[in-house]
Amino acid sequence: MQFEWRKNSIKLISLFLAFVLWIYVSNEQNPVREKILNVKLEHNQLAQDVIIGGGLPESVSVRVQGNKNQLVNLSPADFRASVTIPEGKTGDLSLPVQVSSPPGLRVAGVIPEEAAVFVDRIIERRIPVAVSLRGAPAEGRTALAPFFEPDTITVRGPGRVLNSLERATAQVDIQSAAANVEQTVPVSVGPFNVTLVPAEVKVVVPVVTSVSSRTIPVRPAVTGTPAAGHTVKGVAVEPVSAQTLGAPGDLNGISSLRTEAVDIQGLEASLVREVAVVVPPGVSSVQPGRVKVTVEIVKTGPLPPPVTGSTDTRLR
Repeated sequence: MQFEWRKNSIKLISLFLAFVLWIYVSNEQNPVREKILNVKLEHNQLAQDVIIGGGLPESVSVRVQGNKNQLVNLSPADFRASVTIPEGKTGDLSLPVQVSSPPGLRVAGVIPEEAAVFVDRIIERRIPVAVSLRGAPAEGRTALAPFFEPDTITVRGPGRVLNSLERATAQVDIQSAAANVEQTVPVSVGPFNVTLVPAEVKVVVPVVTSVSSRTIPVRPAVTGTPAAGHTVKGVAVEPVSAQTLGAPGDLNGISSLRTEAVDIQGLEASLVREVAVVVPPGVSSVQPGRVKVTVEIVKTGPLPPPVTGSTDTRLR
């Protein structure tokens, strides 16, 4: 059947005008509006040895469009903003922000559209500990160098942070101390969020009435005897003396310092060994604390033949 344009043109025009009028009335009564929401930014689960070192914002601004009825009760919980961190990648990454919204709404913009993050790997290192003193001891007293343990600790954290660490530090308060100070103090590596094992060190700070310094000869201690047919030709120590610290009365009574014993029992050749210097009572510090002892061992040579007869050479 042939379509009659003249008879139906009025109907078509009326239908079009009605549609336009419906859109106009809808927009006037319930126009398209915008709303900006701060939505928490999430990321995918990472491997245990991977961490986000920085750059990931806590939230993003989402600009959403919809009518009044759609926007009136809208909240950030209705949206999900996330970034996907590629598995196995570390370093500086620029990742797109993905936003999901309720049906019927249009996401018109996200700020920022990309998140610049630094992804790092968790590592462990051992670093030395340095102990410093705070304050001054009582009048007439002197604080000597502190002894502490352990002298190294294990640090666990992001590789970029740990690679920049040279040492951990601890501080002991000796203000007005009149005797030795013993404290267990926390260890610090600054503002970095890392794990320290152990997190404390035990420190002893000797506090003495007065301190003097004296250079005292070092005498090597040797025990045992060489193998048969061998003898000790000489014993030397390097350095030949050590710097000592302690109370003047105690130092004055020391003529020499002894080393730990060097055993030469049954040896047939010379020996070079590094040994500690024994710290005698009353001495607070010996520098150096270790010395090199050289024991020269040589063959004694053949024995003279035995005498089988006798000759009387006395004058008659």
